[in-house]
Amino acid sequence: MSQLDGDQASGYNKFGYNVGVITGFRWQKEGFSAMEFQMSACERGSRRAFDPITFVNAFHIRCRQVEMQVNGVYTVDVPRLGSLDLMGGLRYGLLLSVDETEGTNPGISDDFRRGVMMAEIGATKLLSDGVALRVTWNYGLSSAVAQDFRSVFYPTGVYHNGVGVSALFKLGKS
Repeated sequence: MSQLDGDQASGYNKFGYNVGVITGFRWQKEGFSAMEFQMSACERGSRRAFDPITFVNAFHIRCRQVEMQVNGVYTVDVPRLGSLDLMGGLRYGLLLSVDETEGTNPGISDDFRRGVMMAEIGATKLLSDGVALRVTWNYGLSSAVAQDFRSVFYPTGVYHNGVGVSALFKLGKS
């Protein structure tokens, strides 16, 4: 799930996709043990339903972008779970398009910056020889909209934040 925080819609209520490739290298089995590099195509956005009491309008913003990430990996042995990879790193998003699909805001793409920086933390658990489960949380470090006198709709900025559950599939040999 993904969310643009600061756009006056609350909650992680907009599903997005993230499809990509991860590569890296591992130099030991425990402790600070690996580096990862990721490139993906994704959609982040925000959704708010029409409120019939306050007449606040509905909107559905979709930001499609290419994201590149670098992570450090720290491997720990956790009771009952076994080996677990904890990760943390930086993610850069390059905006490709912004669409408003439910409301009317023809100039919405003019409000958004071309690039955003995010921090990400997560954990990965190997389920079998070629499949792993990853849980992540990322938080925007820079506002996704231009902060100037024209941004009356986003007074505190808009940030790409997300929580994710991913299945990772290993291709090729170790």
